[in-house]
Amino acid sequence: MRLSTSFLSRLAVVLCLGLGLAVSVSAQGTIRGVVTDSLSDGTLPGANVFVMETALGAATDIDGAYRIQRVPTGSYSVRVSYVGYETRMIPVTVVDGQTVELDVALRSSTNLGEVVVSGQLEGQQQAINQQLSSNTIVNVVSEEKIQELPDANAAESIGRLPGVSVQRSGGEANQITLRGLSGAFTNVTVDGVKLSPTDAASRSVDLSAISQGSLAGIELFKALTPDKDGDAIAGSVNLVTRRAPESRELRVDVLGAYNELAGDVGQYDADFRYGERFFDGLLGLQLSGNLERRNRSREEYDPSFDCSINDFTVCQIEDLQLDYTDEIRTRRGGGAILDVATPDGGFVKLSGLYNQTTRDFITYGRNYPTTGDLLFYTARDREQSIQLFNSALTGENYVFGFNTTWGASFSRSESDFPFDYELAFTEPSTTDADGTPLSGISPVPTEVRRGAPEGIIPYALNNFERAYLYSAFSRNEDAYDEDRAAYLDLEREYTLGRSVRGAFKVGGKYRSKSRGRNRTEIFSPYYNEPFPRFTRMPDGSIVPKDFAGSAFEDLVLFNDRLILATNFLGGGAREEDLFGRFTLTPVLDRDLVRAWYDLNINGFTDQAGRNPEYEENLEPAVDFYDITERVSAAYAMNTFDLGRRATLIAGVRVEHEDNDYASRFAPTGLQGVPVPTGAIRDTTSAFEQTVWLPNAQLALRPTDFLTVRLAAYRALARPDFNNRLANAVARNNGFFFPGNSITLGNPNLRTATAWNYELNTSFFGPRLGLFSVSGFYKRIDDYFQTINGLSYTGNAVFDSLGIDYRSPYGESVRYQLRVPFNLDTPTEVYGVEVEHQTNLSWLRGPLSGIVLGYNFSVVRSTTSVPRVRVETEYIERPPFPPIAQVTYVPYEQEQKLQEQPDFFANVSLGYDFRAFSARLSVFHQDRYNTSFAGNERTGFDNLRSGYTRVDLAFKQAVGERVRLLLNVNNLTGVEESALRYSSFLDRTLINDSEIYGTTVDFGFRLDF
Repeated sequence: MRLSTSFLSRLAVVLCLGLGLAVSVSAQGTIRGVVTDSLSDGTLPGANVFVMETALGAATDIDGAYRIQRVPTGSYSVRVSYVGYETRMIPVTVVDGQTVELDVALRSSTNLGEVVVSGQLEGQQQAINQQLSSNTIVNVVSEEKIQELPDANAAESIGRLPGVSVQRSGGEANQITLRGLSGAFTNVTVDGVKLSPTDAASRSVDLSAISQGSLAGIELFKALTPDKDGDAIAGSVNLVTRRAPESRELRVDVLGAYNELAGDVGQYDADFRYGERFFDGLLGLQLSGNLERRNRSREEYDPSFDCSINDFTVCQIEDLQLDYTDEIRTRRGGGAILDVATPDGGFVKLSGLYNQTTRDFITYGRNYPTTGDLLFYTARDREQSIQLFNSALTGENYVFGFNTTWGASFSRSESDFPFDYELAFTEPSTTDADGTPLSGISPVPTEVRRGAPEGIIPYALNNFERAYLYSAFSRNEDAYDEDRAAYLDLEREYTLGRSVRGAFKVGGKYRSKSRGRNRTEIFSPYYNEPFPRFTRMPDGSIVPKDFAGSAFEDLVLFNDRLILATNFLGGGAREEDLFGRFTLTPVLDRDLVRAWYDLNINGFTDQAGRNPEYEENLEPAVDFYDITERVSAAYAMNTFDLGRRATLIAGVRVEHEDNDYASRFAPTGLQGVPVPTGAIRDTTSAFEQTVWLPNAQLALRPTDFLTVRLAAYRALARPDFNNRLANAVARNNGFFFPGNSITLGNPNLRTATAWNYELNTSFFGPRLGLFSVSGFYKRIDDYFQTINGLSYTGNAVFDSLGIDYRSPYGESVRYQLRVPFNLDTPTEVYGVEVEHQTNLSWLRGPLSGIVLGYNFSVVRSTTSVPRVRVETEYIERPPFPPIAQVTYVPYEQEQKLQEQPDFFANVSLGYDFRAFSARLSVFHQDRYNTSFAGNERTGFDNLRSGYTRVDLAFKQAVGERVRLLLNVNNLTGVEESALRYSSFLDRTLINDSEIYGTTVDFGFRLDF
């Protein structure tokens, strides 16, 4: 850890002062125990336990346990309260140096006739209690809510909390965006242990891979305290597990599923969960497992427009792309947690969690060009594997008067594409001797091009016998991430009289991350070369290809050169009807695509092996990296409880990162056909930065009805992994690159920091429920922004960013640039979140089973976006005409953030009656920008459309141990679209649109 001497000195002074305050005082004892439900014996997390006439108290943890230390000797009344339960006052006597074991069973205050309310109401009560008892601003998905009517995965559950929007893949939520900020601004942990990112370039975690079977809750912290990792400007998500239950717990869920879009009934989802304690509660064991197979097929259409007509005032369709993805997504996972109760009342826990997602998918596509461009049929066959492993050894113990929390962890993720193969066929535009079109597309009238996209479909001639194989790509990618960490926290409680309780806490953490990525791509230009007749065998020999007995035994060629598309259609040209409006044909035969790969991937033109059928494209090789990140952290914080009415937290955290980067660059650029070639070199860089993170928070509880929380703290965000590399590649205009381009990393990219200000006001009453209003403001310095595709000439832009790079194109040749950089001006994010959780259990009759929850968020932001203005100067040169000299002038324009919806909301309406539970869930998200136009006149902003999604869930108990489950997801068949908006035209156009259909799950749950 490279921390300055001055920092260590200051921390030592604070530590000594804090420990001086925390000196043990004589004649004190401890009260500890567990709070449970009197009927079910289930633990109650978030219950308040308070020693009357003192400032001493505690909230129960996820296991329902509490511990109150340094209680002066004497007799007291202990008040135990929990929303929805009757409050109890219990007399206790504290003896010097002794521990009072006080287990408390609370009785529910809500009944429906003879039946005690459970299900969704209990889940809501748990969440309310945990939020009310917290000293900071947090939203909670309780264990009962997770288990009662479970969502598809953790991302779906988190997406129902205020301030959260979701990103979907194949219809299921897989990533979250918190308060409009990307994954780099959010921290995701399991019991405080970071999950390794699963994306090859970014810091995002694929939460769809996390089964909820082993979770005891989800915590979404909107405000950080100094004892938490500082890299969470947007907030922190913690997936919680608990210790094994006292009584044996065994639960099995088995579901079958139907996908309406694909008409697929061969899907399933099975989970099991087991927990039990042994040896009089000394040892706890939990096991969980899941196996899932889902059809995640989807349909897409993507029109392209020409808007340059009549001086950029009219748009018409120039191409229409159709795609159908046939995907099977399989998940398997398991977890084991072993915990040991220690004599000091603490525990040691060893946990391991493994999840794997495999995707087996093929995308069929074709286009309908209206401008004479090439018409293609494509099939891209892919396999992907995402693996995530998390293990940790943690403990909470009470040693020498200190509350000691410690741990060591290891996390690894792998994301691989072991197979990625694409074939493209072209149907050329041809005519007969009279000029009648024979293949390709007939001329499309202007009025059709300016109408609905489906109007173009009838103009396609679909003459597959004239279509031939144009090109083939084979790609591979593998990425991994390993994270090792160790931490130690020491907390000492103290009292100042009977009215003030304090806790001084210090700690440190060290984390080391290793991360790497490799990409390769090979390409075959079948359109340009004779069909290769030789292949390399496993022993290295090169022999003539032998198609005898294969699907291509009767391979049909045109002019003994071009490979006709009819070889890949199997029994005929299959069609897919997309959106009920478009015809995608032909759908190539997947088995034949795979067979072609097996027979030809090692092909050569001659037996000497001088001309391979597939040549390497060097561009993906430049994306290689090997990264080591080392982060050291230390903190000190103090918590003051002024009776039950106020809590003050103040402290500071410091984080120091020391990173090494290995990557590649192309010193002379890449150019040439059929694949770009050039020299590639290895390079290294390093980065080091220290950030101080002060923190102050105040919670006021003037009445039992009202809680006000305020927070002011500094946090940080580190850029995505590929942005700090010293890689550089220039691509010359050619087959692969339309125009000259330069892509750079930025080794000097600084960590972003932000001052965060939060105000949360919560109102609670037996009939009102919990009503919360939160306001937040974030001022982010050194925000990451990217120049992406803007045009420049010369080197002025590199000089302005402090990047040591020279354009290989000289001072006058235009190129498109991609490079990340830090903004010099601050980025501001601010908004309001409203949440209400309530129920009608105070009524009599059937309406008493209604459980209602809703929330909405309004988010705004301002940032600077790079732009380029084209200026033309005419140089006089008499007697000759003047010549135009074009200059690309960079400037910045104020905009809102990308990936940020302005408004999003959730409504959950549940109903519990006796053995029946039902829930209607509605999620709405406004449209948002994914990028902004670089040129206001000719460019377009890219957006994602808003949508409203409706889900239904039902459960019916049959006896004491069997539950029937029914889930209907995406009831309204949402269509999600990407849009393009021209501010010059004030017009919005469809860029692409996707549907994934409704899915239905039906099955049962067994509780033993």
